[in-house]
Amino acid sequence: MKYQKTRIEACPEPDSKNGRFGVSAAPDMPPAPFAAAVYPAKKGERTGLVPFVEALKKSGVHVGGIIQDKTAMGNGGMRRVDAVDVATGRRIPLNQPTPETWRKRVCSLDVSALAETSAILRKSIEDRVELMVVEKFGDAERDGGGLIDEILQGITAGIPLLVAVPETNFDVWTERTGGMGAILPFDEK
Repeated sequence: MKYQKTRIEACPEPDSKNGRFGVSAAPDMPPAPFAAAVYPAKKGERTGLVPFVEALKKSGVHVGGIIQDKTAMGNGGMRRVDAVDVATGRRIPLNQPTPETWRKRVCSLDVSALAETSAILRKSIEDRVELMVVEKFGDAERDGGGLIDEILQGITAGIPLLVAVPETNFDVWTERTGGMGAILPFDEK
């Protein structure tokens, strides 16, 4: 897969003393309102969003959204997944596998927890954050559920958005967004 060379940059908003974020493919191109940070599915860690978001927050940027945090559950590589509210640090358990579901590779996503995470994204949209970060456009979103409605509402509302997308779901992401927006490699450097 080829990626367009892009960068996230502050973009001045007319009639506003605060900047906004967008994604620009080149210095002479206007920024796109949203971007997909595409990564190889099921390979390696995706920890790059945490320092990125923390740096933005420290510099005074109003960031909202959700980042995932994986925590080891004993021996054997089993991990639980929490959604972390970028604005408040509040944690919501999304996936707490049992030894049986882990062994069978069955998804143990807590669908009721998605209601809480969707509320976080709706609040980000309502608050008109300068950048909304969503980790990730997963299988639930690919299949038309999960946080897809809130992701698309953010785009429609003009909220600058950065979404982590596994390569396996990239074609559906492109279809759902009409091929608009920028594509970034998920580079943690």
